[in-house]
Amino acid sequence: MSSLSRFYQSLMARLFTRMPGRAHGQRGASALEYIVLAAALIIIIGGLATNTTVQDALNSAFENLFADASNAGG
Repeated sequence: MSSLSRFYQSLMARLFTRMPGRAHGQRGASALEYIVLAAALIIIIGGLATNTTVQDALNSAFENLFADASNAGG
């Protein structure tokens, strides 16, 4: 019985050492997820950059920020 157990253990050890690990298969999936995330961010930022309402809001916010900073420093 022990020789059968040793054979089974050595067979399993050989199989697991020769199979590619799960992490190796996940590398491509992770890269694809990052590419999709970057594409989504580019689309969102591009959409916001072409929206005049957002541009006006950002311009007024920065103008107010710089005006407040110059008044506080003066």
